[in-house]
Amino acid sequence: MPSLLNSLMGNDKNKSMSNQAIANTMLAGSKAGAAAYLAATLECATPELRTLYSSHMNQLVTGHGALTALAINKGWYRPYDMPELQLSETFKQSDEIMKVPAEV
Repeated sequence: MPSLLNSLMGNDKNKSMSNQAIANTMLAGSKAGAAAYLAATLECATPELRTLYSSHMNQLVTGHGALTALAINKGWYRPYDMPELQLSETFKQSDEIMKVPAEV
C-alpha cells in the first residue's frame, strides 16, 4: 500500500490525482455529515437543537456545493459528459492506479 500512496502523492503528474482523491474524500465526508445532521434535525424534539442541527447541515451543504464547483472547474468531474465517457474515464483512472509497480 505505501507504493500506491507514494505514487498518488509523488510526482507532479499524479499531484492532480491526489488532489482529486482528497476532494472526493471531502465530498463523501460532507455528504455523510449532511445526511447525519438531516436525520438529527428530523428526529429532534427540541426546537433549539433542531435549529442548531439544521444550521450545521446547511453549512455542510454549502461547503459541498463549493467543493463540487471546484471539482467541476478543475475538470475532475464532468457532469455533462455522456455516461459512457464518464465510465471510460473512471476506468482509465483506476487502471492507472492499479499499474503502480509493487515493492518487493
